[in-house]
Order: sequence, then structure tokens, then C-alpha cells
Amino acid sequence: MAVAGRFICEVAGIDDTGGFNASLDAIIAGLGYASPPIMALLFILDDEVVKVSPHARAIRDVEDEELRGFFHGMSAWQFILVVTASSVGEELFYRAAFQGALADIFLRGTDLISDPRGMVALTGLLPPFVPFAQAFAAAITAALTGSLYYIAASPKDPTYIMAPVLKTPSARDELKKLFAAWYERRQMKKIYSPLLEGLLGLYLGFEWIQTNNLLAPIITHGIYSAVVLGNGLWKLHHHQQRLRLRVHKLETEGDNNSTR
Repeated sequence: MAVAGRFICEVAGIDDTGGFNASLDAIIAGLGYASPPIMALLFILDDEVVKVSPHARAIRDVEDEELRGFFHGMSAWQFILVVTASSVGEELFYRAAFQGALADIFLRGTDLISDPRGMVALTGLLPPFVPFAQAFAAAITAALTGSLYYIAASPKDPTYIMAPVLKTPSARDELKKLFAAWYERRQMKKIYSPLLEGLLGLYLGFEWIQTNNLLAPIITHGIYSAVVLGNGLWKLHHHQQRLRLRVHKLETEGDNNSTR
């Protein structure tokens, strides 16, 4: 993604570093901006919240599926390397390249702006648009982020489903309810998976506008991913340990009963 972002920057003629500057202010800003989304998502993913909210349950399912499918089984160094590389690469692509190129197109006098069919028509209808060009670029970039994530990571519906043959009407009704609940959760996962990525992209886009230094959203993105994913991996590990202990307890009880 970093290579693609650099290519876009070269074509657009903009800074491919996004104003990157290793300053103390950017580090502090990145740490500060990381707190709100981390606290919000950790609250949503809390076990007690998940029990009472189907929306929180759907978000939890999205996170757990990503953890099991990609991050589970990684060593600590592999986890850190993947989180760091994804944070840097995605910020170089989405923020420095795509959002930067859009903002540059909206703000400078190019053929697109001077063309009466282009941006000048929009600013003529909406004069306040120009001061918010960067915010508009951030919103478009966030929409692109969510759309790409929907295409790449949205759960696919199965081709067929195997189910037992049930003879009684009540059993068939219960099975229909289970399938309906399962399908509803899958549809909610399709919504919340790209929605979360889009909202995070919008948040990081406005952070970049405020700080004018790509280091700040890189730090925010990295810390957010490390804390949220690390917390999820710890919970999965904890649940697996509890499951193993329960299985071991049942096996022990079965052995004791057989020896009597």
C-alpha cells in the first residue's frame, strides 16, 4: 500500500510523506488521539455489554473473526511487525496519497476546478464548500476505506447449509428461529465491519488535518490496533483456557465414574 501511495503522490505531484516530522508534539498528539476510539471500542466489546446488545455482539463477532483468521497463533514480534507495517502502509496510502491528492485537487486551480462542469459548479451552488475541502476529502477517503474493506473482508454467504431432518413442527420452528438469528448476525457483521473501518478512517483523516503531520495518525492507528487486537487475543486465549479446563474436568469426572 505504501508503494501504491507513493505512485499516487508522484502522479498528483504532492508530498508523499504527508508532512511526516518526528516531533514531540506529533507523538503527544498521536497518543492523545488514540484514547477516545480505544476506550469506545473496549467498552463496546466488554462481555457485559455484548450480553445485552446485539449490535455489540455483531461488532465482537467481527473482531473475533479477524483475530482467529489472521492474528491467532502469531508470536509477539510477528504481531508487532504486522501492526506497525499495516499502520504505516495504510496511513501512507489513505492519508498522504488518497486524501492528500483529493484535497490538492479541491483546493488548487486545476482543470477540474476551472471546468464549469467540475468543482466550480459545486462551489457556485455551495459557496461554503471551499473552506471545508479538506474535510470533504477526509470523508471521501473514509468512504473508500469502508468500501474496500467491505469488498475484501465482508463475510461471504455459504453456498448451502446442512441441517438435520426434523419431524415435529415445533422442532422445525426452533430451527427456523436459529437460522433467522444466525442470518441476522451475519448481515449485521456485513454492516459493522466496513462501518468501523470507515469511522476510524474519518477520525484519522481529521487528525491528520489538525496536526498536519502523518506521524500523529500513524501512532494513533498503531496504538489503537495494538490495544484492541491485543485485548481480543487475550480474551480468546482466556476463553480457550477455560474451555480446556472444562473439558479436562469432564474427562476426569467420566474416568472417575467409569472406575466405580
